[in-house]
Amino acid sequence: MLALLVAVALLLLAVAVFAFQNPDVVTVRFLHWQLSASVAVLTLAAAATGALSAALASVATRFVQWTRGPADLPRSHPPAEPPAEADPRRR
Repeated sequence: MLALLVAVALLLLAVAVFAFQNPDVVTVRFLHWQLSASVAVLTLAAAATGALSAALASVATRFVQWTRGPADLPRSHPPAEPPAEADPRRR
């Protein structure tokens, strides 16, 4: 878990360094919208949007697992039948 936190921190640091080394203003067009902003703002907004969407996907997955419960989870194989000598009807 600590390694994951360190990796995320390094990734965030790299995004921040990249963003602030590129302060040029660019124009982004999408359908009928047009936005002029610095590369730093757009990079940070894109990183935040990606992190938010990943967090929402993770929360949704955990919510589905929580609501289904352990009885509804698929099994890798069916339960084994007891051995024939343990069956009381065969005596």
